[in-house]
Amino acid sequence: MTLLEIMIVTVITGIIAAIGTPSLMAMLQGDQVKQGLNQIQLALQDAQKQAIRNSKKCTIKIEKKSGDDYFSLDIDRDDPDEDNDGCLGGVDRELPESVEVVMNGNQLQGGVTFSFKGTTTEKGTLVVRPTKGQGVQRCLVISDGLGIMRTGIYDANAANNTIDANYCEKLTPN
Repeated sequence: MTLLEIMIVTVITGIIAAIGTPSLMAMLQGDQVKQGLNQIQLALQDAQKQAIRNSKKCTIKIEKKSGDDYFSLDIDRDDPDEDNDGCLGGVDRELPESVEVVMNGNQLQGGVTFSFKGTTTEKGTLVVRPTKGQGVQRCLVISDGLGIMRTGIYDANAANNTIDANYCEKLTPN
């Protein structure tokens, strides 16, 4: 091999890497967003099951604590009238640092509370999106009453950047 051939191969490899890197980064961001949404959904479903199983109220908060760079799922420890131990299986959960959670209005800001029947009076939509760059945004819609949850892809072209369940496009199996 000559030096010219090695340089040509190096240039071609660099071009391929330059073309493929943004796609790879977008795919990794999408996986982290999906992982974050799955953690939220599983924590809410677990709290709902624990509320029914233990015949008590369970409140889950999705919050970014001061000084932290990440969102966490935590039980409501501020309410002295509620015993939320066991609502998350005794484990607080952290979301990946590369995602952020946006909720509509104040509907979910205080957390989601499930009664001893597994029902809830809260309803709302939350969107999990990458903290940096553009990428796929995923959403979770909670209905009041039975506490039914559905997930989907959030329409990035939503009007006025408002979080609304109407922009949460249902996932269809391939």
